[in-house]
Amino acid sequence: MPRRGPVPDAASVSYRQSGPTVPAGRREIGMWDAAGRAVGRLDYQLCHECRRGWIRNIAVAEHWRGRGLAREALHRALAPAAAYRWYTSRQTADGRRFFAAMTEETAVAFPAPFLARGARCPHMTARRARAGR
Repeated sequence: MPRRGPVPDAASVSYRQSGPTVPAGRREIGMWDAAGRAVGRLDYQLCHECRRGWIRNIAVAEHWRGRGLAREALHRALAPAAAYRWYTSRQTADGRRFFAAMTEETAVAFPAPFLARGARCPHMTARRARAGR
């Protein structure tokens, strides 16, 4: 089915990052269009002590896909921790293609958890980290 209406302009998207209130807590990068509507989100965790990153979920509204929003959000998440070991939650077929392209672009591997036992460190799995924002 063809898209109706104007094609969204990716340059008009703003990215807002929120950090955890506890070490290794959940973080989020929200993506918002020019009208202030949420168009995507990247949920992740970082543990600076263990030097690990965990991509929990990336979601982009269907009519915004293919415009580089998830790519930009991931670059923002990687910025303070590119040298860390990164992992992802389960990956869809689209997710596998996305993370393969991002691995090629960034030289950072993003294995899914079934490929990397112990992907999340104890700090990430602690009750406080799961609940913290």
